[in-house]
Amino acid sequence: MKVKLDDYEVRVLINGLIQQHRSYDAETNGQIDSLALRLCDIAEAMKPGRKKKIPFEPVEIRVICQCLMEWRNREIQAKRHGAVDAINELLIRFTR
Repeated sequence: MKVKLDDYEVRVLINGLIQQHRSYDAETNGQIDSLALRLCDIAEAMKPGRKKKIPFEPVEIRVICQCLMEWRNREIQAKRHGAVDAINELLIRFTR
């Protein structure tokens, strides 16, 4: 699946993955590590404000959705509604 993201959204996604890092088993943490590193490389190559279609494997989509949902739930509990809105936007892109 390809998801169209701008450089800001990629960086928010990286932040979400890193925030959830070490919350899972070794295999999932390894997937988060490799995905975050791949996204860092993509983010550095992107031009500011431009969007890029980024291909993701089904297992990556699963990990991303899991991380984003748990991150969103923590932000809801902390009453940080601006962050929740941004996370929801990303979650929508990965659940289509």
